[in-house]
Amino acid sequence: MATQTKENNSRPELIKEITRLRRQVAELRSIAKERESAEKALKESEEQYRSVFENTGTATIIIEDDMSISMVNAKFEALTGYSKEEIQGRMKWTDFVVEEDVERMKVYHVKRREDSRSAPTEYECRVFSRFGEVKDMFLRIDMIADSRSSVASFMDITAFKQTEAALIESERKLSKLMGNLPGMAYRCRNDKHRTMKFVSAGCKWLTGYPPYELIDNSSRTFIDLVHPDDRAHVEEQLVEIQAAGRPFQMEYRIVTASGHVKWVWEEGVGIVSNDGELREVEGFISDITEHKIEEQQLRKENIKLKSFIKERYKFGDIIGKNSGMQDVYERVSKAAATNANVIIYGESGTGKDLVAKEIHRMGDHPDKPFVPVNCSAIPENLFESEFFGYKKGAFTGAVKDKPGYFDLANGGTLFLDELGEIGLAAQVKLLRVIEGGGYTPVGGNEVRYANVRIVAATNRDLKEDVKQGRMREDFFYRIHIIPITLPPLRERKDDLPLLIEHFLGLYSEKGNVPLINGKILGQLYNYDWPGNVRELQNVLQRFITLKTLDFMTSSVAEAEAQEGRSVLAEPIEDAQSLESLGEAVAHFEKSVILKRLEANHWHKSNTAEQLGINRKTLFRKMKHYSLI
Repeated sequence: MATQTKENNSRPELIKEITRLRRQVAELRSIAKERESAEKALKESEEQYRSVFENTGTATIIIEDDMSISMVNAKFEALTGYSKEEIQGRMKWTDFVVEEDVERMKVYHVKRREDSRSAPTEYECRVFSRFGEVKDMFLRIDMIADSRSSVASFMDITAFKQTEAALIESERKLSKLMGNLPGMAYRCRNDKHRTMKFVSAGCKWLTGYPPYELIDNSSRTFIDLVHPDDRAHVEEQLVEIQAAGRPFQMEYRIVTASGHVKWVWEEGVGIVSNDGELREVEGFISDITEHKIEEQQLRKENIKLKSFIKERYKFGDIIGKNSGMQDVYERVSKAAATNANVIIYGESGTGKDLVAKEIHRMGDHPDKPFVPVNCSAIPENLFESEFFGYKKGAFTGAVKDKPGYFDLANGGTLFLDELGEIGLAAQVKLLRVIEGGGYTPVGGNEVRYANVRIVAATNRDLKEDVKQGRMREDFFYRIHIIPITLPPLRERKDDLPLLIEHFLGLYSEKGNVPLINGKILGQLYNYDWPGNVRELQNVLQRFITLKTLDFMTSSVAEAEAQEGRSVLAEPIEDAQSLESLGEAVAHFEKSVILKRLEANHWHKSNTAEQLGINRKTLFRKMKHYSLI
């Protein structure tokens, strides 16, 4: 009985224990379910956070306590040029900050973790990419709750800062201009008298009348000041200002209080009232009398210059009166009047460097540097350091900063001789600078910009180089803006007398110019001059020194002379009877023309072609020598 009673008592306890265990199991299952749900929610939240982080629209990073970067998005990769693998856990935030801003960023970082209110959450700084490009950034940094990590977002404001700087500079210039340039700001009614409501103090200097005499037509109207011959023109211009806010510009003459006539330039805009009518005009009037006189004088000089150039035989250091050279002179004049890039074509020795110097000399800034560069002499591995310069320590031997060609030519002209020898890789780098992208010295971070005019020269056919893939098409079109082609000496032999006289006078001692007889002149005329003017210069210099002609391919000239295939002038028996080299050359030239005319039965076109001159030049020479 006792045993049965004990079993009866333990049974309820067992049931109770089982019930308790079942309840615990149910609770554990509930907890496990809740944990699973929480983990799922956490995972979804983390995925959502990562999605937001990646697609936030701005470059974003997470910065740890030691300033290392633990997380970046694609926008930050694009901003810096580095990949996530290179940044996350490997680089610090300050690795991207320009040196001038690093210390400030470190101070903010520490203070933010001591007290989030002690450091700003929004500010500006500058960062640079792995390519050395510096950008202005608007930065927002917030601490992540319950951690010592922070999240930073970047907004590129480089364009805004540039615009802001340009605006500030523009306002500064405008303020300086208004303060220093004499002139009159005004506001007037849109009536036939131009009744002034306001004029600035410059009125007295411009017109000779104090402001109070012009306001509200107290003593006279402004239209009365306009020169009688220009008044109708001014009134017509004002009538045309009908559209709301339409600006206008015009120039005319006024008669001052002292009776002097001044040319003025007026810029203004119509002011529309609430009812839509143009009731008032405001603007600025400045004195352009001196500029107008200079303009009129320049026009006269330009007309004279154009007329003079047609007959010029010397243009700076360039010598020649051949029609082809006259075309060159005109092209040089037009090129010098602009800032466009120039490409000079011509065989070796035709004087491409002289043309480049003349373009620079006649340009707007002849006092600025002219920097010649022989492109064929620059190894490809030294291209950047030579053109863009380098910083101290950039490589072994760089003991100090060295400026590049663009630095040296800033404000002036960079002459790229033998342009066709530049490789494709170098063309890309030059193209970036020419298109305004700037350049960075080797070993430096700062992007520099140079105001340089490019004048290039080559003896190659660049269009053919483009077809053959030796030159980039975009680079060609940036260089080939104003082409100038120099004719070879064999195509302008009528310039030989000028060139011979010039070089003999240049190299002869104390003006003792040696005499040249008909035979020597014949050899000079019948030689093809593959080295062009440079070869002629060398031949004549040797002639003065050695008293003999020494051609690069002398056998050609000698063979032609011996076989009689060329027309040689009769030797001048009494050379002393001629007063100068010019007379000797004229005697020879007349003889050559006469013999060639006779050989061609006076057929002028054939004769001109065989002499290497055009028919117009032949007729002029025949008339000069009384052959017609």
